Amino acid sequence: MNGETSLFYDLKILLPVIAVVFGGIFALVAESFLSQDGRHKALPWINVLFLAFAACFARAISGDFSDPWNLFSLNLVKEIFLYAIILCAAIGTGALQNTLKNRNTECGEAYSLLMLSAAGIMLMVLSTDLMALFLGMELASFPIYVLVAMNRRSKESNEAAFKYFVSGSAMSAVFLYGVAMFYGATGSTLISGNVIAGREIIYQIAIFMLSLGLLFKVGAFPLHFWVADVYTGALAAVTGYMAAVVKIGAFLALGAIWLGLYNSSAPVVIKREAVLFLCLGVASIAIGALTGLAQISIRRILAFSAVANAGFILLGFCYPYFANMSELDLSSAYYFLLTYAMGSIGALAGISAFMSGDWDSFDDLRAAARKRPFLGVCISVCLASLAGLPVAAGFLAKFRIFASLVKASFETPVVWGIAIAAFVLAIISAAYYIRIIYFLWSYSSEAVQRSSGKISHLLSVTVGMAAAALLALSVWMVV
Repeated sequence: MNGETSLFYDLKILLPVIAVVFGGIFALVAESFLSQDGRHKALPWINVLFLAFAACFARAISGDFSDPWNLFSLNLVKEIFLYAIILCAAIGTGALQNTLKNRNTECGEAYSLLMLSAAGIMLMVLSTDLMALFLGMELASFPIYVLVAMNRRSKESNEAAFKYFVSGSAMSAVFLYGVAMFYGATGSTLISGNVIAGREIIYQIAIFMLSLGLLFKVGAFPLHFWVADVYTGALAAVTGYMAAVVKIGAFLALGAIWLGLYNSSAPVVIKREAVLFLCLGVASIAIGALTGLAQISIRRILAFSAVANAGFILLGFCYPYFANMSELDLSSAYYFLLTYAMGSIGALAGISAFMSGDWDSFDDLRAAARKRPFLGVCISVCLASLAGLPVAAGFLAKFRIFASLVKASFETPVVWGIAIAAFVLAIISAAYYIRIIYFLWSYSSEAVQRSSGKISHLLSVTVGMAAAALLALSVWMVV
């Protein structure tokens, strides 16, 4: 085997990422040669083509393996989330095409930025080394900062981008300082590194700082202060994409760190992190459920929905510790994350097609589904999944979280009260999802006449794929 062939086999785990990066670069170059109208016709399909290549590469390299430098690894869970990221990028592309074309906007570079951010999230999912994880996190973050600020004439958009950039940069610095502390405590940047004797305090500080940086990315309490303003300031098409893929990357990274910690010989740190996840999980659900009820903006409602759902995933993370399990089982949390990602991007991408201007009030949605019944049904399925209603996969996802908490309560009785509180809050939060569905289908001839914007075929197909994925995931779990 010659050197070039050996290098190919060494780097084959990155083939899906490389395909997405090349797609972003190709779209950026092609944008210079296209007219304003041609950009929104050709560039989305360039994205879809390279995303299809990435999906084929992910399928071709499926299996459990890592690269020779132990920077990245692939297993079944990571492979599934690679497909989820690819689908989210396709849905985001369709939503961007529909929004930018209807607004007669020249921002052809938005398609390239979306692809580069997707590549960063894929790196985060594959990473087993903290430096590779940080590289992926920053590659994902900077394009999203620009996408949030894409609506340059909007004061809210500029404010959201500035707030997100400043706070995101500060928390990235916290995360990077945590990486330095982790290296000092373990002598390695591998996530599975073992603590050196006598450096337990440094290790505790490192884990706390790493967790802090990632909890900001997922928008969990008390680091959720940016979520509502950023989700509202960005275009709805960007909001849906950001809500899905950022959570996938951050929670997969947090899960990897938690798994490495759970397998280490640091019981004090494990207990502290488990208690932290439990407390922040309940607080996030409470803030998201109760504050979301008072909102009149669809994007602000789904912003607080993101906070609440981050709380449910954190509860899924910590339950193995309170159930006294010898091995860390994150299947319930990951299944919930998958259903949330599909539901949130499907709902927001579809809703973006019904919005008039920068506003997203309930009046904009009134009777919109009556004129576009296919898209309305798909959005309703996504919202039903987020609400945890039966048939859609979100119901089974929440059921698994509650079942896990009940199981843990036999070993740690205090978790029983947490499970009851989370269940009550889940019922409360379902009200605002049902409210959105009601306005989508409620009758109003005036609203039907107002909802006359064209909807791209790519958006309809990809949102339909998100709804189909949620129904398929529910069948998959039953089978």
